[in-house]
Amino acid sequence: MPESGLSRQNFSSSTENAIQHQINFELKASYVYMAMAAYFARDTVALPGLAKFFRKQAEEEREHAQKFIDYTNLRGGNVVLRDLVAPEVEWKSAKNAWEFALNLEKSNNKSLLQLWRIADEEHDIQMQDFIEGQYLQEQVESIRFFGEQLTQLNRAGGTGLGLYLWDQTLLELVDEGKA
Repeated sequence: MPESGLSRQNFSSSTENAIQHQINFELKASYVYMAMAAYFARDTVALPGLAKFFRKQAEEEREHAQKFIDYTNLRGGNVVLRDLVAPEVEWKSAKNAWEFALNLEKSNNKSLLQLWRIADEEHDIQMQDFIEGQYLQEQVESIRFFGEQLTQLNRAGGTGLGLYLWDQTLLELVDEGKA
């Protein structure tokens, strides 16, 4: 790894490595959401609400990765980007994709909590504050949103007219900034 920055203070290598992992996780999530957006935008799938929602999610995950990159540089660390594995490009159904996304959000939350624990073990209060202030509440709210929408998708039937109406509602939520 390259030489540490002059501003490095109380920024352990284990914390820095955990941040590298989180950056990769956020970029991987963005990649998955981009693939989902492309899938739902196909003319043979044609679910504009899902396409737009997942494009927004992809952008949000890239922003999260960028915040961690900026934070690493702020603390005098070094950013090392890792390879990303190509995501799934075919989904059995909207429900299948939505369940996958819900699990991805839960995994991301688990990873953030692990990063917080490492910062705690290293007595890195600034890192803990950064994670709490920037990510944890948003992750819980995101998981809740995915869960509620999965319930509504199941209630709508998940196919046919029910899926179409659910997708239109999702599109409205995205357009109104509520999703």
